Amino acid sequence: MAQRLALVEKAKPYPLAVAGPADFHCGQAAPVDPRVVLDEPGHSLYCLDHDNRRALFTRTGVDPGGAPFYFQAQYAHATEVVALSYDELFALPTPGEPSGVFLYSTGRCGSTLVATALAARGGLTGISEPDVLTQLVMLTPRLTGPELRDLTRACVRVLARGHPVVIKPRSFAVELAGLLHEEFPQFASVFLYREPLSWARSTARAFAGYDPALNTDPAAVQDRLGRLIPLVGRWRRRMGRLLSPEEVMACQWVAQLERALALRHRGADLFTATYEDLLADPGAVLGALFAHCGLPAPSGLDEILARDSQEGTSLSRSATTARAAAPGLDETSFTSTVAALWVEALR
Repeated sequence: MAQRLALVEKAKPYPLAVAGPADFHCGQAAPVDPRVVLDEPGHSLYCLDHDNRRALFTRTGVDPGGAPFYFQAQYAHATEVVALSYDELFALPTPGEPSGVFLYSTGRCGSTLVATALAARGGLTGISEPDVLTQLVMLTPRLTGPELRDLTRACVRVLARGHPVVIKPRSFAVELAGLLHEEFPQFASVFLYREPLSWARSTARAFAGYDPALNTDPAAVQDRLGRLIPLVGRWRRRMGRLLSPEEVMACQWVAQLERALALRHRGADLFTATYEDLLADPGAVLGALFAHCGLPAPSGLDEILARDSQEGTSLSRSATTARAAAPGLDETSFTSTVAALWVEALR
């Protein structure tokens, strides 16, 4: 039976941690009609509590779709939690078949800006980094094929609620791209990426120290990353040791490019562009991207391009510039690992 849970305490370990049921300590529970998450304003799907086979929705006084990062706004502004069993989640009467754009990326490549443009000028509802999709990647080894398919379909339907949407997941969710394409072929697919060394420099600066356990328990961090980026786990076993930060980043970049290539090989009409393309001619790239998504040519882009689409977050330009003195990147190690991983991939 669906329950409304009194929110007692928020307990997220660090801002960029993947959303999970332990983020909230809840008290008194009261039965509630499952449709409350659709009928009452302010509810949105936050995460899965797979051990208890239920989905958790937060209620907020703000629209998390208007934030740079959906999962952070849900957490910051949550006032209560509603828990639905998986069966109740599957049975929710969401209107219509969802449609829109899946915007995949490596991160650090302008994807938040592009998602903002698609929402503001393309008439789509923006959902930037819903962490339930990140969770599904982590849960994949524990789920049967039908379970993964049913949960993925239900989560996207509840996120979209019958509206045309642009769903920009965290970079890890490109692991689900093939399944998402099979279940929602009506969605346009876009993949954005960045030249590898430039991406590594930006990533090292932006995410330095994002998880305190990087210093205290790096093995646990790599265990978690191995569930999000399977190539990390495979390369770690191949090396027989903990990986260096540069090796982890190389695994991430190569794995996500491989997933995008695999999506195209499965027959998806995948639009691709690089960060470098966006910098050189944003109007041309966005015009072509909008056309690919079946949207009218965008206007009024200058205002969007002038703003920092991640302003107010730990990944804003001002915040990452302040971390410019973060520990250095071993560029030789990174590029050599990227090369070695591509050799392996081509065998």
